[in-house]
Amino acid sequence: MKKLLFLLFISKILAQSNVAFDLSNSFISYDGKHPAHSWTGISKQIEGKFILNEKDFTKSTVELFVPMFSFDSKNSNRDSNMLDVVEEYFYPYVSFKSKNIEITDEGFNVIGDISFHGITKEFSIPITKNIEDNKIIIDSLFSIYLTDFKIKRPALLTIKIRDRVDLEFHLEGLVEKIKQ
Repeated sequence: MKKLLFLLFISKILAQSNVAFDLSNSFISYDGKHPAHSWTGISKQIEGKFILNEKDFTKSTVELFVPMFSFDSKNSNRDSNMLDVVEEYFYPYVSFKSKNIEITDEGFNVIGDISFHGITKEFSIPITKNIEDNKIIIDSLFSIYLTDFKIKRPALLTIKIRDRVDLEFHLEGLVEKIKQ
């Protein structure tokens, strides 16, 4: 019985791999909109860990952290204002921690908590994945609402920006076997 439990434990460990993010090709972005203009802020400073279960992707886990100051919309005044609005000095990171992964017709939903502006909310985030050799690519497009995170929407000419913010991420990484 001990041998069987040991073999099950070892097989579980051998099925898991760390994924090292390729930060030159990975990004997280947000799209903001106002009747006068639209913009995209992009960050390539993604931190965290991704443990891939190669036998059963739904048993994989991910934790991501992105520094708020790392988002660049190509307009330093807008970026500075964004940091004030989200109170980056109190809440320097936006983060995500998975709880569960479900299979869908289109790919997968990763259920987990997004922590932003001091508030944590559960989201179901649709993703697609592609694994070739030792490289994995994860893509997603979903939305959040600023008011859900108690963020006061800034205004231009007395008109507030849109409450909905569209988020996109593209993560590429190299699969590295976990060494025991």
